[in-house]
Amino acid sequence: MQGYHFLLVLVATFLITSGGQETTATDQARTFTNSIVAATSTKRFLRADKLAAESYAFDDIDSGDNGGDVMKDTKADSSNVNNPQERAGEVAALQKLNSLKTLRKTFSRTMSRASNSFSDKVSPLLSMKGKVQVWSNNGKSIDFVKKQLKLDLLTGDELTQALKHYDNFVTLQLPVWTRNKLTPDEVLAQLGLQGLSGTALISNRDFKHYDNFMKTQILVWGKEDLPVDDAVVLLGLNTLTGNARKDAANYKYYEEFLGNQLVKWLENGDEVDDVLARLKLNFIKAKLRVWAMKDVDPTTVQNKLGMGGLQGEALERHPNYKFLDRYIRKRFTYQEDGMLKQGLTTFDIWKMLEVHRIKNTVRKSSTTFAAYKRYVNKMDDYIIWLKKNNYEIPDLRSKDATPEELWEKTLIWTSAKRPDWYVKYSLGLDGLGENLLKEAPTLGLYNYYREGMKLPPIASTR
Repeated sequence: MQGYHFLLVLVATFLITSGGQETTATDQARTFTNSIVAATSTKRFLRADKLAAESYAFDDIDSGDNGGDVMKDTKADSSNVNNPQERAGEVAALQKLNSLKTLRKTFSRTMSRASNSFSDKVSPLLSMKGKVQVWSNNGKSIDFVKKQLKLDLLTGDELTQALKHYDNFVTLQLPVWTRNKLTPDEVLAQLGLQGLSGTALISNRDFKHYDNFMKTQILVWGKEDLPVDDAVVLLGLNTLTGNARKDAANYKYYEEFLGNQLVKWLENGDEVDDVLARLKLNFIKAKLRVWAMKDVDPTTVQNKLGMGGLQGEALERHPNYKFLDRYIRKRFTYQEDGMLKQGLTTFDIWKMLEVHRIKNTVRKSSTTFAAYKRYVNKMDDYIIWLKKNNYEIPDLRSKDATPEELWEKTLIWTSAKRPDWYVKYSLGLDGLGENLLKEAPTLGLYNYYREGMKLPPIASTR
């Protein structure tokens, strides 16, 4: 009985600690348990004197040292042996001893199953919130919880309430999965999302739990300084390329992880070579673009890439030379993208590059004019694309443009066979009536374009 008393005390303690947040369920459980403990204790105390008296007989029988003395005393005192009451007492003592030994064996087996049976026997006394906590503590599976909550059978408000308990259970599992270092694929399997991708994955109700897990996971990876290549493999992106990789549901976690790492590396003052080893070309591409927008000269870039003072073959053999070469070739392209976003006109670029200072005889073959021409074509492509896709067209025409700059652009438009509406618009002729069109100062340029496109010219009054 002492063993069972101890077991019940454990149950009472479990109820107090596990269901403390649910007042009603805990009070009921405590009342139920205390009544059992009180009744058991009363019975035990009522028999205390009898057990104490009988214990002397148990001690004598179990003691090997006293066995011979007992036999001697038994032979010497035949009156005791022949006394029926004494003989009955000895038989009762032997039966009690055997009963205690059996109890001792069964108690050890009972205790091994006690922890598992506690929650099963006590759960009916707990609120649903308490049950969810018990299920989480006992490592129950998501499928088990779904069945217990009867998610497949409920509808309406009952289903809504059950789903809240389900969400609470999964939320309790997230730190456990993180602590156990489950991979993204293993978490998808836990949530029953394995095999899903794209819209089917993202639209699934359980994806929010996966998303919460991954947001924490990438922070853990960052803290552990997980290699970028390892993160790519864990996210299942290593077998994907191009748009397929960018369209994958896990790609956003890769970008977030990468962004966090970049910030950390830059704050730590890591050398470009170290970052290149981790990110290969991605990081340096971004740096080249930033340097170009700041108009950093190639010599400074060479120094930043760790090749200061190198020349000739020594420079070309350096592993970072390909990035310097890329910067020199793409410098203006990087700059052009930024200039277009800033709304710079072609005349702004004309002045910036000082194209007008180059003699006509060598202008077309110069790298300076090539840079100007690239920007003209970039702007043309941009505005024509906007028009084709029904977007509003920004006014990137300059009222200060010189006839010389407009002439060079007209030659570029004609060579590229740009649409008639675009050339007319760029020369400021769109929307003009017949008389104003004939008097416009840029009509001559427009007619040159039309002749080049084998269109009839428009008569001028000038």
